[in-house]
Amino acid sequence: MVELKLKIVFGGGLELLFSNERAHSVAIPSTVPQRGRKEKPADMNFLIHWLRDNLLKERPELFMENDGAL
Repeated sequence: MVELKLKIVFGGGLELLFSNERAHSVAIPSTVPQRGRKEKPADMNFLIHWLRDNLLKERPELFMENDGAL
């Protein structure tokens, strides 16, 4: 599986939700499986959900509105 290596930098207080760390180096899949369809390239929507599921430490309601429904 090919991965995208990204450096994510938070500011404006958002870093408080992510262990008080401003910068994070992450590797995410370059493609996203779809139900009953071919994979699609990873996009910002996928990245935001990935950050919520893998890095967010507290207060998800401050990071995503409406539970992040796709």
